[in-house]
Amino acid sequence: MDRSSEGRGRTLTRVDHWEARASMAAPAILIGALVVIVGTFLDWASGIVIDATTTQTETVDLSGLNVPDGRIVMGIGLALLVMATLMWANKRVGSWFDADLLGVTLSTIAIGTIVAFLIDVGDTGRSVEIGTYVSLAGAVIAFIGGLAALLRSGSDRATVDDEGRGDVGRRAAA
Repeated sequence: MDRSSEGRGRTLTRVDHWEARASMAAPAILIGALVVIVGTFLDWASGIVIDATTTQTETVDLSGLNVPDGRIVMGIGLALLVMATLMWANKRVGSWFDADLLGVTLSTIAIGTIVAFLIDVGDTGRSVEIGTYVSLAGAVIAFIGGLAALLRSGSDRATVDDEGRGDVGRRAAA
């Protein structure tokens, strides 16, 4: 932060110049979101379908878009993509605590949905395919990037230095 004084005549007013910056989490969340979205287009499950006469069997592959959990994960991936793009394109003064927290929350929901799908697929007699694991890897990448930035921005907000930076109470709007 750069401090200077401005004023007219004899009255001086202190002006604080905070440096605006993009979020640290934006690249990791963006990459994770793209991987999640690509994973939903891949096969998530496959299984054998037996005809009522038990004479014909065929293997059915289900992509993430054919599975309700896959569509939910696709929506979360799109939300992460939009959020990461905005975080990368915009600069903010101070910390990105709220946006980083949203990224961690959305990626946690995606991870939970995929893990629930993995548990459920075993019960129905289907096998898990590569798309599930690709989407899970993307959600984990977004989670780790968001968590790392969240911990950093949280420490920025919780620490106070000689100039009062990081003290949330002192930076209240007048």
